[in-house]
Amino acid sequence: MVKVSVIIPTYNRGSLIARALNSVLSQSFKDFEIIVIDDGSKDNTQTVLNAFDGKIRYVYQANGGIARARNRGIELAKGAYIAFLDSDDYWAPEKLAVQVKILDANPKVGIVYGRMPIVNEAGDVLGMKPNGISGKNFHELLRVWGDLPTSSVMTRKECFVKAGVFDPELPPMEDIDMWIRIAHTYDLYEVEGKTLAYYWRHDHQITQDQIKVHRGLVRIHEKILRTFKEAPKTLITKKLVSNQYLLSRLYYNKGMYRDALYYLTQGIKHIPFAGTVFIEPSDSVIQKTLKIIKPYGFLVACSIKCLVNPKKKADVKL
Repeated sequence: MVKVSVIIPTYNRGSLIARALNSVLSQSFKDFEIIVIDDGSKDNTQTVLNAFDGKIRYVYQANGGIARARNRGIELAKGAYIAFLDSDDYWAPEKLAVQVKILDANPKVGIVYGRMPIVNEAGDVLGMKPNGISGKNFHELLRVWGDLPTSSVMTRKECFVKAGVFDPELPPMEDIDMWIRIAHTYDLYEVEGKTLAYYWRHDHQITQDQIKVHRGLVRIHEKILRTFKEAPKTLITKKLVSNQYLLSRLYYNKGMYRDALYYLTQGIKHIPFAGTVFIEPSDSVIQKTLKIIKPYGFLVACSIKCLVNPKKKADVKL
């Protein structure tokens, strides 16, 4: 049995996946297996992977999203520890060695992670992921919405037995949801002052689609309120309403007025004066008043647009 199972989901990343794989094969720690789950690629991914025959376990499946791809990898994994690597990211050579040592020494730790430099095609460092507080336990993750970069994460296979696997209904927030559920039972460990992995910034990432991002945030906040009684209900509800309102504005700007109306009314149901979630301590009385009134003016605008465009296609049913 191997110590670590490296799971790499991929979809149409033929131009990038070789770099990811080579960064795994260059690890100083060698007791690992590599499982590549090809989520229905239609480019030259399979041809590129032929060069790694005998070094990887390649599984092709119909396109079902990154959560299902990762779950398939978890199902096939033989290692006690699991490390995830997105096919457009890559690792530093000591990544596995550092994390295995930490998990071996700390049985209560369920996730070891680190901050990832964000790099572009030219190799320039654009920032760090996460840039702010990462959240080092269950309550911090909920309070500050700490980001644990998936390509930096190593966890225990047993965590998925206790916490479940990735939720396919939450893209692109399925990883944050997973780490929150693991953190509910296990400790987290941030490797500070050392780069474990690199996050590659490009134009084809799902996080570039703001509607998908905010729709995912709405779903995950709804799930947290359903799942965890100890979650800070007031704070999570405010986050939920904020994203429902922002999502409604995004739909409105795209001319999808029924969707805009749906998410706006959902937010107002949770917090009747939904605009209060955007009020800052430094706001003047006039600014506060405008923020409180604004959602209701937007409600009137959405309602009128829906009446004028009754047959406009929508993502949701009112």
